[in-house]
Amino acid sequence: MPRSGCLLLAIAVLFTSLFAGCASGKYALTAPDMLIAGGEYIGLINSYTMIRQDFDSGRIMRARARVLALPKDHADYERAQAFLKNTIEPARMRVFVHYLHMAQQREADKLWSEAMWAYDQAGSVTIKPEIMQAKRTEMEIRLRQLRLDELIVHRRTLDQLLLADAHHYDAPRGLDPNDETYGRLREAYNDQLDERASLAIREARRQLRKGLPEIAYMEIESYLRMQPGASGGMLLRDEILAAMPKGLVIPPLPGKASPGRKSKLTGSDGTDQPVSEAQVEAALKKDELIRARTLVHQFRRSGGSGADRLLAKVEKQVAARAAELFAKGSKAFRQEKLASAIGYWHEAVDLKPDEPEYVEALRRARQLQERLSLLRGQVENDKNAPGGSSVSEKE
Repeated sequence: MPRSGCLLLAIAVLFTSLFAGCASGKYALTAPDMLIAGGEYIGLINSYTMIRQDFDSGRIMRARARVLALPKDHADYERAQAFLKNTIEPARMRVFVHYLHMAQQREADKLWSEAMWAYDQAGSVTIKPEIMQAKRTEMEIRLRQLRLDELIVHRRTLDQLLLADAHHYDAPRGLDPNDETYGRLREAYNDQLDERASLAIREARRQLRKGLPEIAYMEIESYLRMQPGASGGMLLRDEILAAMPKGLVIPPLPGKASPGRKSKLTGSDGTDQPVSEAQVEAALKKDELIRARTLVHQFRRSGGSGADRLLAKVEKQVAARAAELFAKGSKAFRQEKLASAIGYWHEAVDLKPDEPEYVEALRRARQLQERLSLLRGQVENDKNAPGGSSVSEKE
């Protein structure tokens, strides 16, 4: 048998005996053979070289877990412990304090989304993540409350304006009460209310499944406004309220409607500005895809002829350009040109903000860039920043 075949056979026998021993209970795979620490999978082989590779790639907690997994009789033990004390731990604390100060500042500025992200990053490099997780959860609740407060007021205003139109479809004095024209318009209006209610209850179920009961409540409230007393809607409302997380508060209904409130989706006079097909085509020709998309939606809302066809054309070009930019970013990332990759991916997300792959790639690249900057000493050590930290990490 060739020597390579003998080697493979020997490896097979070794692993067979190893796992047979595990199954029989004679011995078990334990750290450092296989380790999962803080979500980091170490594997069967561990060494100082791998510790350095993880650290130099920004994977601080994995590098730390590898050091802690080394047994005292390992050849790299002393060197790894020194690297942990002199390099990994100071870097870890520098990153932790940087993100903690960032989170506290964003929280003070009421930038809940950014504060939530920063607390999440601080939690990823601390040995006591439960404190940061609690702060992250608090920021998430505040973010969701702000979103609900804004959206539900807007939805209530739109619903009230729509319902207030009902009397316009009653035939005026002097016409036959059953005037055919008014009758058809009234029927179309009622169909519009039914369609709005149907969409609202579908969205309520979908948002509840997504884990956003507060948005589901906004939708079911709208449904019951269109279909008062509907038993299915009231049952769903009770289910939604039962799922509402602690800390979220449903804004009370106003005592009086405010019909003068302007929608953020319209112009300053409360109406969409007129847009022509030529304007959309001009934006496409200039390669102003984001502007073209905004214009085509305005054109569609104003009932422009051929709006659906034009929208499909714009979306096709947007998707193609976003895919092209994402591919360029991926190539730059493989070539270790991180700044270029972030630039391309940022443009791709601007075009397709609802594409999870693009958003996640940009998020991870930005995180890697910031961590590498911190580890390379390009960001000033926040331990010396005035004011200190109100949250400490105790070993």
